[in-house]
Amino acid sequence: MLDIRVKKKIGALDMDIGFSIDRPLITAVFGRSGSGKTTLANMLAGLVRPDKGRIKFEDLVYTDTDAGISLPPDKRGIGYVFQEHRLFPHLKVKENLTFGKFPGGRESRTEFSKIVDLLHIGHLTDRYPDTLSGGEAQRVAIGRALFACTSFLIMDEPLSSLDSKLKEGLMRYIALIPENFAFPMIYITHSKEEVKSLADMALLLNNGKLVSYGVPALVCDQSGIRPFAA
Repeated sequence: MLDIRVKKKIGALDMDIGFSIDRPLITAVFGRSGSGKTTLANMLAGLVRPDKGRIKFEDLVYTDTDAGISLPPDKRGIGYVFQEHRLFPHLKVKENLTFGKFPGGRESRTEFSKIVDLLHIGHLTDRYPDTLSGGEAQRVAIGRALFACTSFLIMDEPLSSLDSKLKEGLMRYIALIPENFAFPMIYITHSKEEVKSLADMALLLNNGKLVSYGVPALVCDQSGIRPFAA
């Protein structure tokens, strides 16, 4: 189970959020730009410290401000996929994929061959990132996050830089991850289409507050926030 109760004030954003995820599924976090989506993701990953609160995954406390606990990012075992693929240009695809297992000395919970097969990137392993298409590069970035992951995944708008055809293809791969790897996923987006297509649960943020949390279609219909990306 992932349990988060955090408060954080950054400029005009005054965040106060609490929710729990009790099984491997895709939880979409969505809302307008500036609603606190990426700040929430970065607090989970240990890149930003909450002013007050507690973050716990299974039996491990990542953050507890009252107890003075704040695990560094490399001790949390989180796989993080950013908006841009951020592959290392000087490393081949295979080296990019396996790079993530080294931080903190942790070993991957998943087999390299299973990741490569699921994402259909076996034919790319000897190529460099600058020879990949946008969709191929983002599949490699997802594979790297999976190989590094020992707890749960965060995806921060991984489709935002892709055209509609590539988005549809990549969504099919993303949808297969929880059932094949048993990792909960926090999926950051501002797209209702992605929420409805991918998520098992949806969490709507507005001005740093949790507005609604539940079945994606109902949360999207209740959002009352316009506009969102189609």
